[in-house]
Amino acid sequence: MNIMLSVSVRASIIASICICLGIVSNLIPTRHIPWLYVPPKEVTIANHKIPLIDSEQAQPWLEDKQTVFVDTREEKDYMAGHVPGAISLTPENKEEKFPGLEPLMPQASRIVLYCYGPDCDMAERVASFLLDFGYTDLMIMSDGYPGWEQKGFPSEQSHNRRDQKGKK
Repeated sequence: MNIMLSVSVRASIIASICICLGIVSNLIPTRHIPWLYVPPKEVTIANHKIPLIDSEQAQPWLEDKQTVFVDTREEKDYMAGHVPGAISLTPENKEEKFPGLEPLMPQASRIVLYCYGPDCDMAERVASFLLDFGYTDLMIMSDGYPGWEQKGFPSEQSHNRRDQKGKK
């Protein structure tokens, strides 16, 4: 029993020393590890800074005629539910679908792209594609459609492919 107590005490001392060393070493360098995660406010794609917003910031633009929501998720998920009026443009079908959708997305529009949430890069990939076509007023809704739904904001479903072509 004494051996177990002795080992436990030594292990606690070693762990405490390691924790203290970690804290001190984190304070010394100019680029330390943050104590709390702070999500970035923008992402840089092809030398363009694109703001990252959340669904609460995006929701007021739903009624703005100059704003176009672009759902970059898989088409089956778009059909199941999306931001009202959003158009579907996935990384996989962007080259094929863009010519037909381009009239719905004037160059002067604010484009709000979204996908599945913070761990998804589909919106960034479509944003990169749109930058190549001269779109500059781009934003990415970082919490994606799951964040939109979680906040209880309105959504709509598409029952066939023709539904999305008539939107906006």
